[in-house]
Amino acid sequence: MAFIYTLRYMLDPRANTPEKDQKLINFAKKGKIDDVAFFINGEELNHSHLTKDETQRWLDAINPLQTKLAEIGVTTSLNPWTTIMHSDRGYHVNPKIGFNTFVDINGNKAQDMACPADPKWRKYIVERYAQYANIHPRRLWMEDDFRHYNHTPLKLMCFCDYHMKIYQEKLGKKESRSQFVKNMLKPGRPTPERKVYLDQARKEMIENEHLIEQAVHKVSPKTDLAQMTSFPDWHAIEGRDWKKLFTAQAGSGHPKVARPHLPAYNEVAPLKYGRDFEEYTRITAAYLGENAELYPELESYMYSPLVKSLAFTKFQVITTALIGSKGILLNLFDMMGNGIDDAWNYADMLAEIKPFVNKLLENRLRMNHLRGIKILVDQDSAYTIHTDSGKKVEEMLPHEKNWASLLSSYGFATTILPVNQNTQIKDQTIAISGQLLRNFTNKQIINLIQNNVILLDGESINVLLDRGLGKLLHIKHAEWHPYRTAYQSFEQADGSTVEGVKNPRITMLQHTGNYLKLDYEKDSDVTIWSSAYNSIDQKLGNVMAVIDKHIIVLPMDQDPKDGWKSQFTSYKQGLLKQMLDSVKAVDYLIQMPNVKLNVQDDGKLVWLANFTLDGYSKIQWHLGNKLVHQKAKMIRINNGSFTSKYVNIHEKNGIATINEDIKPLETIQLIF
Repeated sequence: MAFIYTLRYMLDPRANTPEKDQKLINFAKKGKIDDVAFFINGEELNHSHLTKDETQRWLDAINPLQTKLAEIGVTTSLNPWTTIMHSDRGYHVNPKIGFNTFVDINGNKAQDMACPADPKWRKYIVERYAQYANIHPRRLWMEDDFRHYNHTPLKLMCFCDYHMKIYQEKLGKKESRSQFVKNMLKPGRPTPERKVYLDQARKEMIENEHLIEQAVHKVSPKTDLAQMTSFPDWHAIEGRDWKKLFTAQAGSGHPKVARPHLPAYNEVAPLKYGRDFEEYTRITAAYLGENAELYPELESYMYSPLVKSLAFTKFQVITTALIGSKGILLNLFDMMGNGIDDAWNYADMLAEIKPFVNKLLENRLRMNHLRGIKILVDQDSAYTIHTDSGKKVEEMLPHEKNWASLLSSYGFATTILPVNQNTQIKDQTIAISGQLLRNFTNKQIINLIQNNVILLDGESINVLLDRGLGKLLHIKHAEWHPYRTAYQSFEQADGSTVEGVKNPRITMLQHTGNYLKLDYEKDSDVTIWSSAYNSIDQKLGNVMAVIDKHIIVLPMDQDPKDGWKSQFTSYKQGLLKQMLDSVKAVDYLIQMPNVKLNVQDDGKLVWLANFTLDGYSKIQWHLGNKLVHQKAKMIRINNGSFTSKYVNIHEKNGIATINEDIKPLETIQLIF
């Protein structure tokens, strides 16, 4: 099985040359490219939605290159850069096309961005995709402007007159746009307006995918339709149903094909990239399922090694193995028609790592078959979230990704588990943040908490209190204390030693959420692990605790800007590991911060990926289950290929030690 390199490439039909074409052919050969996805009408060359004749000029320019690429065994895909349109850039919809544009949540009308339910736009987009299909591409991509939000400079859509009529019919009453929006975001219990909006947004996108799929496969039955995705929490506030949407897109006999977002358009610190990778890429992959064909996007905008080093680019390609990807989309060169720049040395780099990524794919990571702490997410959470002030659409965003980035950075083996109202979980270790529990009945919540080892944050605890379920945690009294209000200043783990520091302290003042002070019933089974203090060392109340020997609480919510940044400290990492050790054996790495650990559920495959610039001289793994064998085959990259050798694993007191180093930005696979 080959790991598919798809090069996203922009040629300018007006300025292309035979020299540029030859450089593309040479790059494809040298860089071991399998597929070239040609942009159509993209980025700097975009000039609004194209007519049939304008579109044909692009296809006519691509056709000869398609033939030349086929001669060297490289397939051709198409990446039209617009569906709805990413942003308004001074253009207006051509009157010959004539569809309506969307209206955002504030009543602002777009100039060039389509209303996704408009019948004329639907007819137009179906005709264009059928036209693209005429050259029979391997894959035909739909850009990530296919969404209801992030269309600069406007906000969430669509609230045009056409949509308002739909909403009013479903509500059974007339409401102005402003009143509908006010009710949709109304604080507290979700309103009928919220459900009407989400249902319609969900429905119309599935319908659009189906219409496009039917048109494409009528013309080109072998072409796979593929969808680019964005942030999963934002997709929740457009009601995205991942399974139904991608089933509609794929059509009969075709795989679900997607491009999860890789969140580093410019180079960032690898440990920061590691957090975002969990929160966006892995959650998206989990929603799509392990049977989907995933081709994450490596984007280097504004392009060149000035914005992203070859080492980091290589690292991004290799670590897509952690979501079981079958290939990658490579957006390495600009979208203005400059073509290939050989001086950037991408071809050599891609050729160097191709044998290694092919080898990793032989034992592909399967998202649904990983052991470790299960972070729960739910695509339907925007339906149930209680907003606070009702002033911003962001209040509908789920806060379910926090444990994902935190626990993986700590070195815990984790996996993402999408849930729904029918999900039943028993005898697992799970982590819940945000208001996810609102998606369940009280009976389901009781079963979930009583039958699992569970980690809860402050928002989750608040849901229990709202539901009258505080007794599950033996809570007598609870009170929120906002940060920076001269109350809490730091958290102290009295009686604990972490990394040689006695009674270590962790900030509750900066880059943190609000503190939910919890008092527990007398004589209840609650072990307090840390307490809140003010700036003059006065103890204020309980923070982290283990309840009934299987419930761990972190009674904080998230900062709107900084999330859980305050929790990314070795002291909290060590404290949480000690707490979990007191409850249940789980898999985690020791003294290897920001190294990710993924373990197949049968223990026969392990992936280690170092998301930091530090190397570690040995691998120490605290075992959640017994080792399958005392030896494993270690696969790692080495000088343009890979090495495969057996290593001994020394196990003592539940800790496995491998006397092999792991280098900065290195990924290793162990096969037992």
